[in-house]
Amino acid sequence: MYHTKEKTLQAKFISLIKEKIPGQQVNTLMEILPLTKEAVYRRLRGDVPFSFVEMATLSAYLGISLDYVAETISIYRSQWYKLHIRNYDEFEPIDLNMSHNFVKAINIAADDPDSEFGIAANILPLHISLLHFPVYRIYLLKWKYQFGKTPKSELKYSDILVPEAEKETYCLYLNAIKKIKYTYFIWDGSFLLSLINDINYFHSIRIINREEMHMLKQEINRLLDTLESYADNGKFERTGNKIETYVSSLNFETTYSYLISNNMFIGMGSAFCLGAFTTLDKEACQDMKKWIQGLKKSSTLISGAAQRDKILFFEKQRNVLDENFIIK
Repeated sequence: MYHTKEKTLQAKFISLIKEKIPGQQVNTLMEILPLTKEAVYRRLRGDVPFSFVEMATLSAYLGISLDYVAETISIYRSQWYKLHIRNYDEFEPIDLNMSHNFVKAINIAADDPDSEFGIAANILPLHISLLHFPVYRIYLLKWKYQFGKTPKSELKYSDILVPEAEKETYCLYLNAIKKIKYTYFIWDGSFLLSLINDINYFHSIRIINREEMHMLKQEINRLLDTLESYADNGKFERTGNKIETYVSSLNFETTYSYLISNNMFIGMGSAFCLGAFTTLDKEACQDMKKWIQGLKKSSTLISGAAQRDKILFFEKQRNVLDENFIIK
């Protein structure tokens, strides 16, 4: 038997679980936790308390704030953000498991007809680069150059490989994102330039060779074709879910994104190349949504019927590529 205070906290936690998982709660919890069906039933009935490890695991998977459960309030009234930085030098099973859980969380959110994914990007977002792995390898190269163990003098673009298990996870992630009912991008007009500058730098110090530069330029052109097709169609292939593309008249300092449904709140701000500040706090995510949607007021919609604006934008990006991509 546990004390009244803990019983109250457990009841609040169980209530939040039922909000996050409207149906099939037992089966879902059995997938997340190493528990039998009867053990899950006992916890959902309140007969047995969830352990701290179980609560922490469910918190990360379902987006439940333990600070909210415990009614913890900062004396500075600030929201909780967590910095996620992986070690890309070593492929750890714990990282793969975390990625799988994140994909499951997105799939749960995608079942909600009100699910929404918004992103304001001043650089090429990671999940867009995943559509074209040669470009994603530039992000890995940059991370290894800044944080990795390999001496800079020994780094080569040709040695940067993505493990097959990780590729499969990324494909699952991209498929899950396409299930979100409404997605929109707001592009900073200079989003491509930082990627080009990074590639030029690595070419200048002979980490990327001439042949690879030609290949990368072709791949970036193909990536622009992909983005233009999204703007043309206004929806994802297969799922048919809505996607809108905007171009901002204002510059912004980093890339922000949020995923919100009735039972899921995830907010992110990019950091340290492949890292991100993340929050699962509902109020913080709503603030991020408000900020990103506010950018629409100073942005131009180039999806659907806005053919002229769309053509001009992508012509400009291809000109940026031609004028700034330096192959020696």
